[in-house]
Amino acid sequence: MFFVLNNAYKTNVMGTLNMLGLAKRIGAKFLLTSTSEVYGDPLEHSQKETYWGHVNPTGVRSCYDEGKRTAETLAMDYHRAADVEVRIARIFYSYGPRMCIDDGRVVSNFVA
Repeated sequence: MFFVLNNAYKTNVMGTLNMLGLAKRIGAKFLLTSTSEVYGDPLEHSQKETYWGHVNPTGVRSCYDEGKRTAETLAMDYHRAADVEVRIARIFYSYGPRMCIDDGRVVSNFVA
């Protein structure tokens, strides 16, 4: 399990860093697709853009959560320091082929 989560962290951090460097070099705009996991286990529902979250930095899935948070930080650092035009989209609910039809989320409720 460690190697899978560690790879998720490396992908989120190093992948974002590499792409931000490319965007800076060629003058491209940068879109980072992030996740609601940056909020951790939120204390308030629904979250406003100003909500910073409630994250367990040593939890089982923290490599993924913190990797996404770090990627967002890197994107904003490049925006401020290197004038890279950045947008961050935090995707909350998405639908895919392995989604459980009875997981209780809004998309599966519509499908069911």
